[in-house]
Amino acid sequence: MSARSRHAKPKSLASRLGPLAGVTVTLAGAVAAFVLLQGGPADAGSSHLTSSARSVNAHSGLADSLIVTAIHRASAKTQTRAAAERARAAARRRLRAARAAQQAQQPSPTSSASPPSSGGDAAHSALGICIRNAEEGGSYAWGPGNGGGAYQFLLSTWERYGGAASEYGVAGPAYQDQIFDNAIAAGGASNWTAYDGC
Repeated sequence: MSARSRHAKPKSLASRLGPLAGVTVTLAGAVAAFVLLQGGPADAGSSHLTSSARSVNAHSGLADSLIVTAIHRASAKTQTRAAAERARAAARRRLRAARAAQQAQQPSPTSSASPPSSGGDAAHSALGICIRNAEEGGSYAWGPGNGGGAYQFLLSTWERYGGAASEYGVAGPAYQDQIFDNAIAAGGASNWTAYDGC
């Protein structure tokens, strides 16, 4: 059994309320300091003690209001963070679902030895010869300036008609011809005829 990441542990109530408790303690300290500076109960004079008590009562409402406001702000921040995390989790789920759907729509990878056959021989027909000559002068070579082989395949076209991504840029003439045959059999001649005049 593998050890769980420390990031995978669910947060306890105490860790989620930590910022709120910190704000409350800070404000309580500020209120206590304010009361003492205003001549609170620690002051020695009895007449001053009575006026200080009135002052504390007057400021008590302000202090309570400040504490409540701080608690509301901390709570709002915690709720905002939680909502943002839920939104990020939902976005990650949508992304995974979209990737899964995209993979389901793509043809499965084929063996590099032989792509699926359409059963035709369009590569050796007049159309195939015309397209090869128009695209690359009949050369099956891959490389700079000739990234798509004899038929100048785009990677997306290559894969759509059964070509393995691992063979793109390295496939020999027979493999290129087979992918071209597949494309023509599937009605994909317009990938070339609209441009090559064939």
